[in-house]
Amino acid sequence: MGRFQPFHLGHLRAVEYAASRCEKLVIGIGSAQECGTDRNPFDADTRMRMIEESLKETNDVDLSRVEFLKIPDFMDDDKWYNYIIERVQDLEVVFSGNNWVKRIFRTRGVKVVTPPWYNRGEISGTKIRYMIKNGEKWEGFVPHAVISIINQHKSELAPVNG
Repeated sequence: MGRFQPFHLGHLRAVEYAASRCEKLVIGIGSAQECGTDRNPFDADTRMRMIEESLKETNDVDLSRVEFLKIPDFMDDDKWYNYIIERVQDLEVVFSGNNWVKRIFRTRGVKVVTPPWYNRGEISGTKIRYMIKNGEKWEGFVPHAVISIINQHKSELAPVNG
């Protein structure tokens, strides 16, 4: 589960970790209805493409075992959970570092695993979005495949004031 705004090296390591521990991996793209904002500049299809292209590039994850689920925001824990469970009926474990996601699934008896953090203090979507919008060097924080995708969408990212 993640927003992947944008998909970065920490996300890549988490996906590789999860894929190495399951037969089928469903990657949930959260806030799927959101795009064009400071917090969520990329639409769900673009984020999915970032992930797919990154996994093809690394060749560490068998894409035939990966599915995607676009998950909109419901602002209601039960509706959000039910939306996922109705679409991923054989769900056995959730991989997430997000405390809200972990609480939602744990309180309903689903096993949750937090993938090891990769350069947590240094890599974050918030930081990368800020760097992109302000012309700073951000390319070292994302998989190579994501660079060209972001560059295609750069005009959508307005500079941050101050």
